[in-house]
Amino acid sequence: MVARDRLKRATRAAALGIGLAALAAGGAHASDFLVEMNKSKALHLPRPVATVMVGNPAVADITIESANLVYVMGKAYGRTNLVAMDADGKPMLDLNVSVVSQNRSAVTLTRGAGQVSYNCTPRCERVPDLGDDPETFDVLMKQRSDAAAASGSPGASAPSAGGPLY
Repeated sequence: MVARDRLKRATRAAALGIGLAALAAGGAHASDFLVEMNKSKALHLPRPVATVMVGNPAVADITIESANLVYVMGKAYGRTNLVAMDADGKPMLDLNVSVVSQNRSAVTLTRGAGQVSYNCTPRCERVPDLGDDPETFDVLMKQRSDAAAASGSPGASAPSAGGPLY
């Protein structure tokens, strides 16, 4: 009887420990800042900051608008962190930043070992994306830079000429 009571208490304690661990893990994910690939998202800071750093600038980049406003841009899929410090060098914020897909409009077509990406808003258009087949990626990037040079606008893009790249 005593052994059974001990077993019940140990089981309850283990269940409670697992529950608390799950809550703690859930809390850790609650501080994630999600930004879509190739998009910027505003991050409003509660107090003025003096320094803002990104752990991996290949994944996300920042633009400081003011002492209380930072824009985070998703550059590559993945996860990094953003650290903000006050004028005394004390950390104010250490935030996980996750760069995610543009879920509603992105379509990836996989053929054999290669892949091609499309943005379907509202019509599917071929877009360059990380992991795409290098040959078609390079052709599309060249078409975009040629179109930008022809229009005189460095950021301009035009639809691809000569049909689909797949």
